[in-house]
Amino acid sequence: MFAGWTAEDFDAMTEPGLAPRMERIRARIQPKFIQLAEHFEPWLAEKLGVPMHTHVAKHARRTVHPPESTWVAFSSDSRGYKKHPHFQIGLFSTHVFAVFGYIDEGIDKAAFGARVAAESEDMFAMLPGDFAVIEDHTSPDFKLVRDLGADGLRRVGERLAAVKKAEMLVGRTIVRDEAVRMTGEAFVRWVEETFAPGCALYEIARPIAQK
Repeated sequence: MFAGWTAEDFDAMTEPGLAPRMERIRARIQPKFIQLAEHFEPWLAEKLGVPMHTHVAKHARRTVHPPESTWVAFSSDSRGYKKHPHFQIGLFSTHVFAVFGYIDEGIDKAAFGARVAAESEDMFAMLPGDFAVIEDHTSPDFKLVRDLGADGLRRVGERLAAVKKAEMLVGRTIVRDEAVRMTGEAFVRWVEETFAPGCALYEIARPIAQK
């Protein structure tokens, strides 16, 4: 059972220095990612009808700067998630997030972006207004679906289709203090409720990714 988040978990993301921060991430946060994965890997597999695999972010490419966020990802590829549509649960020092989408290395993200742009009205109608749209997974910045509107979603999709480094992650966030007050069980329910619309987006992305 997921134990829930604590203030110390968020404080780990402000630890100075790459090695000390990674030590705290491995000690405090990654075990909780494994707890969440024990629930969400089979949960997503059942919802989507395909095996899903857990990938805990290692931040192995970093040599100087410590990561500002960390996460666990779920994809249908046992070897990795970055090239494929996937789900993430993670945290910055200021908030936690649960999202579906593509990051910059996604090999099929241009086709998915074109689909979002072409069907932005339907996407806007399908997604809850309080969902966040993130265009850079390394940044805490995001825009809400209700503020973007259908035209804004179309522009996000067009950029995803046209720009090599573009990203699109869709889901929800919870600020630090609220996340700390939540029980582990309540947080799991919140992620389930967030991933449900994400599963609908995955069903749109899956035939694109399988071509």
